[in-house]
Amino acid sequence: MNNLTSDEVTELKGAKYPLQSFQFVGLFGSPGSGKTYQLMKLSQEVVRWSKETTEYNLDKPELCNGSVTHNIYITPTAFTDNTLNKGSNNITVLEFTDQTLTDLSDQIRDMSKTEAQVRDLQNFIRTFMRDTEFKDHRELLTHPFYSQLIQCIKAVEDMKTKYPELRVKEQNQKIIKQLNKLYNFDGYFIRRPKIVLSIDDAAGSKLFTQGTNNSFYKLICTRRHLSVFFIGLAFQTISDSFKRFKTQMNSMLLFRGLPPEAVEDMFECVSSLASPIFDKKTFLQLYRQTIGYNEEEFNKKNNFRFNFLFIQSQPNVGLSIGYDQPITK
Repeated sequence: MNNLTSDEVTELKGAKYPLQSFQFVGLFGSPGSGKTYQLMKLSQEVVRWSKETTEYNLDKPELCNGSVTHNIYITPTAFTDNTLNKGSNNITVLEFTDQTLTDLSDQIRDMSKTEAQVRDLQNFIRTFMRDTEFKDHRELLTHPFYSQLIQCIKAVEDMKTKYPELRVKEQNQKIIKQLNKLYNFDGYFIRRPKIVLSIDDAAGSKLFTQGTNNSFYKLICTRRHLSVFFIGLAFQTISDSFKRFKTQMNSMLLFRGLPPEAVEDMFECVSSLASPIFDKKTFLQLYRQTIGYNEEEFNKKNNFRFNFLFIQSQPNVGLSIGYDQPITK
């Protein structure tokens, strides 16, 4: 996969197709190394960016632009962690248990599946309203698609009631005007979910280390289809998660407290790191120097240590126009 040229990027921006990339970030380090703080900063930036720089388009739902609809933070210390600012960005904070995560994964799957089905019905409504001229409700009673139209409207309204966070304003005034001839349309349809999921320090969870026949594992493997836009997982040791998880992460942050063998294991997981001039030993040395493993490994020029080593795994993989249109050039 080749990088886009500057002209191609300009052309895409001109077409208002912002470049987006799904993020699956792993944070690894000992307790107190700064994982929670950085995880919160990352998720907050995703929420801010989506709100300030993109706008949802009902005519192009495949782009899945627009603000984050669900910002979920799961931690074993949900009620005592002072790092969390629970009032910012409408965060939903849940206490970590395997059952909580299983139930949440099921709910995300069910919501996304239902939304996709109702979106097809919604597209029928919007197309019908754009293409069909009628004076009032009575005139439509004999239309061959009348019954289907009413059923579709009911399904959309039920979805709006069940998931009010998915409501999005209709911009086409003709559609609004036509629908108001049928009923008291409030001007809103539904949009695709856009979910930010942050999970902090769930060491020892069986969902991360044992078996693949569980809802959370399936959520990770099918995240694009379920509108999970960002996943951040924080672990105290590298061995706390499936190798499959690590190989799918497109960004990793290595903090203090990781033993050499664990750091070397991470090198094996990130296949794009290895090269004839960059081996395990070099990678381990880079990690130690970056976080100031020893006093003599200060960055003497700037007189500071970095908090973590940042790894971007296969940076071009997953780059897409919007959400579901991969760039394959």
